[in-house]
Amino acid sequence: MKNTLPFESFISTLKPTNRNLSFYVDWDKCLTNRDRITIALNHLNFLLGKDSKQMQECIATLFAEYSKAFEVLPLLLAVRDSNEKVLDSQGLEIQMFKILQTPQGIYNFICESGLLEVFSDKKIKDLNDFVFGIEVGLDSNARKNRSGKTMESLIARIFKEANLSFREQVNIKEFQDLHKVFGEDIKKFDFVVFSKNKQYFIECNFYTGGGSKLNETARAYTELATKFENLKDRSFVWISDGQGWLSAKNKLQEAYKSVEMYNLSNISDFTKKAQNDK
Repeated sequence: MKNTLPFESFISTLKPTNRNLSFYVDWDKCLTNRDRITIALNHLNFLLGKDSKQMQECIATLFAEYSKAFEVLPLLLAVRDSNEKVLDSQGLEIQMFKILQTPQGIYNFICESGLLEVFSDKKIKDLNDFVFGIEVGLDSNARKNRSGKTMESLIARIFKEANLSFREQVNIKEFQDLHKVFGEDIKKFDFVVFSKNKQYFIECNFYTGGGSKLNETARAYTELATKFENLKDRSFVWISDGQGWLSAKNKLQEAYKSVEMYNLSNISDFTKKAQNDK
């Protein structure tokens, strides 16, 4: 038995969230993405407030002067990849960027996408602000990846407060004995904690929602733990939390029998253990 805390106690203390208010938007990234195309957006501001007839003339004028500005039009539809295929007015597949090669194609793009109404109603004063709002919306798609990073940052802070010696994102190739055990499986661990007599190789994650990934993770870490069984001074530790596990409780319970596990409520048990092993 790897864990002294009863599984039911472990599962009952899983937290609903590890998010603070800074989690939701990466403002620096949104501003950087906007600033990267601000020259193009400033040129496209020329089209704001123009009606349908004026729009065609202004597109032709701007195309002759700075055709590159129109490359950012897909982003105004919250589409980053201009290679994305759409159906044209004849129902034929075409990549977005190919529509933007001529003034007439650009005009068709603006009309068919609904941007003509947005540009002409004079409610938008600056496309820089418009795109910044789009970037904030698109950034919400990155929250799934940020959840793991948030957990790693939290664990790192806990380790620092406990004065543990540790490193982050450690490649298994740095440890020859482990590299032999893992073979061709080149693995990176979220943390390695170094005590006087032992090294703890740690993976951490947080799941707010369920899904098949949880079962896969539990199975993978159970297999991972077996590779450490015959290593006297090495140990695998899994720190995981989140009520998403309630949907995969049985699989987690199986892993709990063979993997040394902690959640955010009892992680102090691990830090004390590592401290006492100095």
